[in-house]
Amino acid sequence: MKLPHSSISKLLLLPKNFCIEEHNPLVSGILESHHVFHQLYELEKSIQPILASIEKRGLVVAEEWFGCGLEEKRTQRTKVVTEINQYIDGAHDDVDESRLHDFWRRNNLPVVKSLNALANYKHLHPTYNLMRQYRKHSNYLKQWGSNLKHAGVELKNGDVRIKGKWQSFASYTGRISAKQLPLTSLPSAMRDYIVPPKNSQLVSIDLNNAELRFLAFYGRCNPLIKKFNAGRDIHQETAQLIQKSINSHALDDEQARELAKRYTYSFLYGAGVKSIQKSLQKVFKSITSADVVTINDAFIQQYPEIQRFLLERENSERLLTAFGEVKPIARFQGAQRRNFTLQSSVSVAIKMLMETLANHKIDIVHVLHDEGYISIPIETNLETLMAEVANEFEEKQKTLSEVFLVKDY
Repeated sequence: MKLPHSSISKLLLLPKNFCIEEHNPLVSGILESHHVFHQLYELEKSIQPILASIEKRGLVVAEEWFGCGLEEKRTQRTKVVTEINQYIDGAHDDVDESRLHDFWRRNNLPVVKSLNALANYKHLHPTYNLMRQYRKHSNYLKQWGSNLKHAGVELKNGDVRIKGKWQSFASYTGRISAKQLPLTSLPSAMRDYIVPPKNSQLVSIDLNNAELRFLAFYGRCNPLIKKFNAGRDIHQETAQLIQKSINSHALDDEQARELAKRYTYSFLYGAGVKSIQKSLQKVFKSITSADVVTINDAFIQQYPEIQRFLLERENSERLLTAFGEVKPIARFQGAQRRNFTLQSSVSVAIKMLMETLANHKIDIVHVLHDEGYISIPIETNLETLMAEVANEFEEKQKTLSEVFLVKDY
């Protein structure tokens, strides 16, 4: 069977410039001799009809998205435009960039254009950060407004059908993505404007803390496994650790939880102190590099097995997949080997979930990193259906049943 939506070269962890056809004897030999590649290939075969169906059907975006759905973003952009024009004495509904550049020159400030440069100079004058916000709001409105509408097909009622070219193993980790349109990065605000088929409801279903569950399982981190089994909120507990570590009375519970999520995933994927600090400062500006070091020490002390496992993966010449270890032909840096384990395992998990949903004759409308949109008849008892799916899902991967748990829907 040909896999039109999957890259065989990346599945087999071959170098990027190594092109190989599926019928090549080398492929058959690898698949027959190595159980990891065989399992990955069989899983890809099972999701090909699902990806073909998603690609053919596309997503229908309600006409209202292009109006009221984008209104908040338009309002934010207008507010920024007004603030910029107050500095440069502009009197337009948009930003006259030449006038802004003249303002910078008159005030002996650098003239910059890129988002990175605007971020680097934001401490010099408020207009740099305002211009950065303006660019982001404008790009959002263009990408998810006019560009999306132009790329889609307008239906009789004004709704727009959008389609992309779906690809599995677009990267070595097996992540599913869409070409032509960035359908796997749809803004969360758009979810409420996706139109389900007639007499159906659209439901989002995802994997609960997939990376952390894999990490706890692979690293044999019993404290973390016990917390998951007890249904405890891991991010909330990490938030408490952060509050205690930096001892700041200005940090409220909501900020602490957001910091916890940002910190956890930055740490898992090997970010350094400065990168973590930069990420956390988007939520709480007072975070220092010393705070990050303190948080690191406390987190590692609480979960030493996690640190040990991540360092082990980073230094190993073999990659760990959900089906076992494999030595790649392609070359991977230490950070890539560390990240590969979690990212590739999540890819396997979401594909197993897709396979399970298809077995229950459930239409999968869309798929993201660890989330899928499904369409079911309005009269369906959702709780009963999800219980059945969860049971079969766990049966599919008995050896990893503590890792894969379907999230609340």
